[in-house]
Amino acid sequence: MAYPAHYGSNFCPTTHSKAEGLTDPANNKLPANFVVVVTGAGKGLGYHIALAYAKAGASGISISSRTKKDLDDLSSQLHQINPNLEILAQTCDTTKDEEVQQLASGVQARFGRVDAVIANAGIISKYLQDEDGSNRRLPVGAVEDDDFDRVILINLIGSQKVAKYFIPLLEATRDGPQAYVVITSMASQLPHSQFTTMAYNLSKIAVNRMAEHIHNDHNEKDGIQAFAVHPGAVLTPQTELHSTEKGDAWEQVLTDDVGLSGGWLTWLTKERRDWLSGRYLSVNWDVSELEDQKEEIVAKDKLKFIMVV
Repeated sequence: MAYPAHYGSNFCPTTHSKAEGLTDPANNKLPANFVVVVTGAGKGLGYHIALAYAKAGASGISISSRTKKDLDDLSSQLHQINPNLEILAQTCDTTKDEEVQQLASGVQARFGRVDAVIANAGIISKYLQDEDGSNRRLPVGAVEDDDFDRVILINLIGSQKVAKYFIPLLEATRDGPQAYVVITSMASQLPHSQFTTMAYNLSKIAVNRMAEHIHNDHNEKDGIQAFAVHPGAVLTPQTELHSTEKGDAWEQVLTDDVGLSGGWLTWLTKERRDWLSGRYLSVNWDVSELEDQKEEIVAKDKLKFIMVV
């Protein structure tokens, strides 16, 4: 499917739908004593992001979600990849200050450092449907979406709380990449509800700006890198109901491998990449071609959101 140029889907001429080459976790050996935090890790993208970091050789990983059984299942998978991996599995509702603070305290007590934080927890609005269960669809516009507050709370406020309590830990880890990653979406480009709801779109454009804010406020002074990363168009428990009939637009869109984002993130966070900090990034982009544009990205301050006047 073709998108307008300003969506950035073809910012790099070559795009990928799976982790391969430089974004294969096996090719991104992490530094010794590398600790990563992944929220929303129980299912979907977060689950596979955690697996990617295990494959890349993380020494410690914090996984959290609201469901303990999901964390138990993931812990088992992580130990199959690396029996020596130290895992902190802790339930956490990222919309609650006390739970995120407890998570940060637990990570500090267990590992004593944090190299990368992946703020992944997110949702989309509940589906609307007729009483008989037919005509299932996402709510459109400002009137239909009774789930608006919950989406903003989890996607935006929850991501901010993760930043609030983990930036001090990242700041203290001076010998690491000090990377805060918030999962955004290309839907942040959408000014209509054709594919995703208004609440989702607004939450994602807000976290794009939040990453820029964190960079501006904390990079030079504290060393914090912040990235807003589009994880590709992936079939997950969040998106599997979007397609309602064979061959529809959603089925044509959701074609990226669920492991793509995790592999790309291991490349992004294995070392400092300050030239990308504060910017919107897509895991579909070819990283060699992205690096070839480094000077132009910095000189023209690309991959940020500005008003055209």
